Amino acid sequence: MRDEILVKLYSDERILEYLRKNPKWYYYLDLDPRNYIYFEREAKEALNMTVVDKIENLKKQINFVSSLIKYLSNK
Repeated sequence: MRDEILVKLYSDERILEYLRKNPKWYYYLDLDPRNYIYFEREAKEALNMTVVDKIENLKKQINFVSSLIKYLSNK
């Protein structure tokens, strides 16, 4: 595997862990480094790391804080 791919993999623990759990990607990444784009997309979708997932998580946190403030203000 090329060095630039290894650097990208080791820069994010979650992506590296996904690769270890899905070893088929070793073959594809070794075959053609341009496959990293597809690997990263699949890993982020599986690990809920996409922008949409982050927005949903933020929305849940805001709703929680809002509910907490309402609850505390009623006491």
